Amino acid sequence: MVIKNRKVMAIFIFTVYIALHIYLIIQIVQPFSGITISMDRHQNVIVEQIDKDGWVHDTNISKGDIVKKIEGKEVKGLDDQKRLEHAEDLTIEHNNKITRYTAPDIKFSNFLKELYMPEIFTILILLLSILIYQKHNSTANFLMSFLMMSSLSLLTSNVSGHKDVGASLILIFSFQLGVLSFFCFIYSTFLEKDLIRKKPSVILTINIIFGIFIILLNIYDLLIKDLPSLLTDNLMLVHFSLNIVYSIGFLIYLYIKKRDSSHEPFLKWMLVIPTIAFVPFIFLHAIPYILGLPILPDDIAALFLFAIPIGYSYLILTKQLLDINFILNRIRYYTFLSLVPTIIISFVVSGTVNYDSNLFSRFLQNFFLIFTLNVIFLLLKEKIDYSFRNQLFRDKTNLTQSIDQFTQKLSAVMKEEELERLLVNEVVSVLNPSVIAFVEYDSDTFQYTTRVFHGNEELFTLHKHQEWLIQSDTSGDLLKYTDSLGIRLYNKDQKMVYIWVGHKRNHTSFNINEKTWTTTIVKYVRLVYENLHAVSDLIQSLQQQDIEDRPASVSLSRFLFQLAETERRRLASDLHDSALQDQIVWYRKLEHLIQDNQDIPSDVQEQLIKVKNGMVDVIKQIRSTCNELRPNLLLEGGLIQSLKELFSQFQMRVKYHLDYEFDNISETFEDYNTKLSIYRVFQELLNNADKHSKATHVSVSMWEDDQMIYIDYRDNGKGFDMQSPYIKKNHMGLSVLKERIFSLNGEVEFVSSKGKGLQVHITIPR
Repeated sequence: MVIKNRKVMAIFIFTVYIALHIYLIIQIVQPFSGITISMDRHQNVIVEQIDKDGWVHDTNISKGDIVKKIEGKEVKGLDDQKRLEHAEDLTIEHNNKITRYTAPDIKFSNFLKELYMPEIFTILILLLSILIYQKHNSTANFLMSFLMMSSLSLLTSNVSGHKDVGASLILIFSFQLGVLSFFCFIYSTFLEKDLIRKKPSVILTINIIFGIFIILLNIYDLLIKDLPSLLTDNLMLVHFSLNIVYSIGFLIYLYIKKRDSSHEPFLKWMLVIPTIAFVPFIFLHAIPYILGLPILPDDIAALFLFAIPIGYSYLILTKQLLDINFILNRIRYYTFLSLVPTIIISFVVSGTVNYDSNLFSRFLQNFFLIFTLNVIFLLLKEKIDYSFRNQLFRDKTNLTQSIDQFTQKLSAVMKEEELERLLVNEVVSVLNPSVIAFVEYDSDTFQYTTRVFHGNEELFTLHKHQEWLIQSDTSGDLLKYTDSLGIRLYNKDQKMVYIWVGHKRNHTSFNINEKTWTTTIVKYVRLVYENLHAVSDLIQSLQQQDIEDRPASVSLSRFLFQLAETERRRLASDLHDSALQDQIVWYRKLEHLIQDNQDIPSDVQEQLIKVKNGMVDVIKQIRSTCNELRPNLLLEGGLIQSLKELFSQFQMRVKYHLDYEFDNISETFEDYNTKLSIYRVFQELLNNADKHSKATHVSVSMWEDDQMIYIDYRDNGKGFDMQSPYIKKNHMGLSVLKERIFSLNGEVEFVSSKGKGLQVHITIPR
């Protein structure tokens, strides 16, 4: 029932909203003469006042002229005021001469300012409001109210000067209710995000009372008594400006208070949007208007309002924010680039057009418009360049595209030889050099070894100056000798390997883009070389390490274990989705075959049943393997439940008796990897007991305090000599276990001797 009522209310509001827009559009397209009439002593209807917004203002009709006819019909008296306001054909007696005046066609520039831009804004608001409506919360309601009131205010501001009562009432309500909705939207958003604890009830009450007072005052002025327009207009602008300034000030305060939290990008977005939308209007139009010195016309200030629907609706509708810091840095950079050309263009334009207005005012108007368009254009250009550069520049000499393609190929490289071949091929295709050579320099023996990978070996000779450059190189930057380039690829022990690229085949010198490309691409290659060497060294150390030694790189060990877990998950998924499903399908077919064919000979049926039972065992084994590779229960049931299930499975298939005890272990871990590593440690210990120790009894216990988790493992197996070289080099299971513990910054101690079983004491930080 509540949902149905909400839909009815929403339909009603949107219908009223559209109806009001249609009414305002009709008022805009109707001609407005701008004449106010009165009666002279001869009972003539005379022109009392001419509004500057009316079309009569641009004619020679003046105050005191006699109105003879409206739309070809005689004027009867003051009752014709309403008919006169929207007249497009007037007969006027001016200086004893009767002249007929016709309203000119509305200029496109006026339509653009008064109708097209506001309606584009309105359509955008309407579409976004329909989307926001799906959110079903108070924040979305306040935002929809604010957006719709903003669009009504923007459109009505162009009609309010026509002295239409309906349009004036719409402006009075939409302007005040819009700013109150904005105020409520700000606080509702932060309450929803739990950034503040309670509503500003006192300030909100005062704000609402002040807003209602201004609405009533304007209605009184409109319907009952003419008050000074400066009083009513200024009060509306003051109330609007105070709300916006207070809201922006509150946003600044909250941003300073919470800028070190995860909410920092969201708060910055919330601050930037109203600043862009309202600051130009308040400080360049509203406040100068109150002081009688308007700088920026309302139509130009209104362009900044487009930041409202785009910005706030983006925040409401999306969960992932754009990098506001990056955007602000780009805007700052493009602002700097645009400043000087904008000033020059503004001076030129201001001096050649719009002679009917003040030069300073013309300059400011042109400056803000051109400056904004320049910054937007540069931002869009960057996006377009990124999106279409591959389509626009497909030639091989497009160095940026070459780097993109090369880095994609690097991800597949697993060996040093592959990397060297890939690098040489890329350099040949882009630079087309005469020769490419690798030079290895041994800093201990001062010996050089040269390998030519491309071109004629006779074309490359290592000169004394090149040797001096290599020996002097400490930074790894690009080295230049005559028409050739060299750069260090990697260091290994006391040896440094350089790539030297000979002169280009077309005998032109290397340009700055090619040098930059070479430096950039070698940096990528250098990283891959270092990773390949590090992985190779680590694998070698794992094979040769004493089980008591600590690994050289904890972070690399952690990375390799995470990589291994990723592969285990992939293998488990492949097994489950292919082999296991196929086994189940064939098992069911076999079962149906046995059930549906009772006339099968008994000996054949017996064999089929054996095959069926064997398939059941295979299915169970695959499921067990999948669970070991990817323990789903660890995510769903937690560590302790997963370990109990693991121990139960082991107890069913191993020969030793297993005792275990867990003493109030908390399930709160900083990350999943810690839980998974503890699970893998127990898995390795129990596998080791099953395969190697020949134990008959295994006991495991785990407990914790505020900072540490403790694991104690004991078995009565055959044990081993801790000092035996064979054990040190070939006990890979315990070495991997030790590496896993060290990757968690933990400690592990092995206690064993021949015939005395094994004890393992593990400590892992919480």
